[in-house]
Amino acid sequence: MVRAPEPRELDRVAALFTALLDHHASSSGRFAPAEGVPGLDAWLARALDDPDQALRVAALPDGNLAGFALSVVSVRPGFFAETRRGEVAHLFVRADQRRHGVGRALVGDAFAWLRSRGVVRVAIQVDRDNAEGRAFWQRLGFAPAMDGMECAL
Repeated sequence: MVRAPEPRELDRVAALFTALLDHHASSSGRFAPAEGVPGLDAWLARALDDPDQALRVAALPDGNLAGFALSVVSVRPGFFAETRRGEVAHLFVRADQRRHGVGRALVGDAFAWLRSRGVVRVAIQVDRDNAEGRAFWQRLGFAPAMDGMECAL
């Protein structure tokens, strides 16, 4: 079942988010978390209260959390034809729950929320080294739209 987390569950969402950061760090190292992930609890609490963000969890029948998604609506200047931009900013499903429809359920919920906010296009970012993540998003109809580049200073 996909739903908003209870405030008392934010520590479990934080654990999932930390697992997401660790997953990214293991694939490329570019997204390694800071020691102890300072400020994560407060950041998640703000996301829960922000009307332009939807923090959602996939809860299992036993009450454990299988994954989470964070969707965001940003407003662009009026000189763009699409002034409301949607993003699934973060998505994570525990390894033991993958390939059971949890990710699809979280994304479906995110899409419904974004549509309700007037969004007609959704963007995501996926690490080029994350083959599993790229395949997941491509199965949902996502295709490359813009190349991101970075440079170490």
